[in-house]
Amino acid sequence: MKAYKLHEPKSLENFTLNNYDEPAVRDHEVKIQVKAVSLNFRDWALANGWFGYPGEKLPFIPFSDAAGVVTEVGQSVTTIQVGDRVAVNFFPDWHDGPFSAAKTARSLGGSTDGVLAEYVTFPENSVAKVPDSFSFEEAAAFPCAGVTAWHSLVMQAQLKPTDTVLLQGTGGVSIFGLQIAKLMGAQVIITSSSDEKLAQAREMGADYVINYKATPDWDEQVRALTQGQGADYVLEVAGQMARSVKALKAGGSIFQIGAVGGPANEAPNLGMVPINTQRIQGIYVGSTHMLTDLLQAFDRNQLKPIISQTFGFEQAKEALAYMGSGSHFGKIVVQVG
Repeated sequence: MKAYKLHEPKSLENFTLNNYDEPAVRDHEVKIQVKAVSLNFRDWALANGWFGYPGEKLPFIPFSDAAGVVTEVGQSVTTIQVGDRVAVNFFPDWHDGPFSAAKTARSLGGSTDGVLAEYVTFPENSVAKVPDSFSFEEAAAFPCAGVTAWHSLVMQAQLKPTDTVLLQGTGGVSIFGLQIAKLMGAQVIITSSSDEKLAQAREMGADYVINYKATPDWDEQVRALTQGQGADYVLEVAGQMARSVKALKAGGSIFQIGAVGGPANEAPNLGMVPINTQRIQGIYVGSTHMLTDLLQAFDRNQLKPIISQTFGFEQAKEALAYMGSGSHFGKIVVQVG
């Protein structure tokens, strides 16, 4: 089979496509012919050597999000059949239940081999069945960004129509957050440096938009839009915690997810957080069960993930470069099979 591997030292130049043996299926595993994968900012950061995992061993197969068709099952497999369409969970060992260090020790395309290959094998509990309403490209968009937004807004926040959610930027997590928040009937404020992207967000149901280049003090604008109260929930993906805390309502929660905007310019005054009974909750993707619930919720409500651009398998480097440019709105997908 063909597969990409990231070699040492990390760089796009050492991100190469070669021929390898197909993986063998063990008793409890399923073999998947990968049809599509999607990118996350993490993939770009890893490929460019921005960070690594403890004990990381290069070379490894990159990327974490894939969808495809099952071509073989192990003798002990009972819930998945040959021909099933499936998506792979970001954490192969987090099947259900709450977060734990053991369940999240292995993350695809980082601390263990990922999915940018023609064939992969995983335990049956590590994959979710994909409803027929989704293409493989759409299904591949869900596992990391979609589950992260679902974990935050549905599992943790238990979002209500009376709530206001602040979303940062228009990447995968934020756009899934917009779709999920509107599905739950909540009010949404979203930021971007692009008026064109903000117009797209408006079309998708965003109630208020803020261009953070034109309005650098966007936290003050959030308070103004919420009658001085602040947002109930913030999906913090930009690494701007100081302003997120200022934009947060007393008693509200920030879901700390990433730092795609680079290091924060100002350290937050966390001394005020307990006084205001605010909460900062780290979110590290989620379980196979969450992925299954998310797929079913979008299917049931006839929602589709937003795909910015699709690349061919031979264009994986170009897809990474596009991710690094920040030009995307929603998800970036690479077709494999």
